[in-house]
Amino acid sequence: MEPGLILFRIPFQKKDMIQLTKEEVNHLRALRLGNETTIIQIRDGEGGLYDYLLTPHSKELKFQKETIVPPKANRKKIAIALPKGNRLDFFLQKVTEIGLNEVVFLVFRHSIRKEFNLERSEKIVKEAAAQSKQTEILKLSIETAKDWMEAHKESLVVFHPFGQKPFELSSLANKIPVIGPEGGFHEEEENWMEYNQIPKLTLPGGVLRTETCGIVAASFLVYGT
Repeated sequence: MEPGLILFRIPFQKKDMIQLTKEEVNHLRALRLGNETTIIQIRDGEGGLYDYLLTPHSKELKFQKETIVPPKANRKKIAIALPKGNRLDFFLQKVTEIGLNEVVFLVFRHSIRKEFNLERSEKIVKEAAAQSKQTEILKLSIETAKDWMEAHKESLVVFHPFGQKPFELSSLANKIPVIGPEGGFHEEEENWMEYNQIPKLTLPGGVLRTETCGIVAASFLVYGT
């Protein structure tokens, strides 16, 4: 029997019986699943899939079976300046659906946005992961660009509107794409990239917004490399 609904709980500990939360009950009602027997699959975000039986008019779930999906061998990560406004929500939804594993948000000298609501962002990721039937949850973090890039300089390629090299998929092999802010890189950041010989790749087409470039980078990583 296929799951009627996928829910992410992080962390999750398997039990014979579990209770639905108020938010989960409301979600069931919105999908009109509360009045029939169905399988609810709880996912722990790390490859654990747990099927529970829901009977009509009940908030209690009975354990049925467990499936463990092995983690992806070649994990895909990008580092990107925080998109402005509600563009962040759109970006999180799309890179989750694509199947990206990790996003590091970087705060650059010209970054307009320098913080985000992690709890809200993780909720958006869980909803997108459930809808697209992901077995793992996109990992999110935020770092100072200068320090993080220094620590990872051997693994970086920069998507740059005025880069010296045309884009090739092979350029991303075992690399972490970096996308800067819409205000552009600061002179000190440009000088640091030049000094450390960080490859700068130019994409075909026009100059992309930060979140658009991030979605393009995620697509290349997941589907192209």
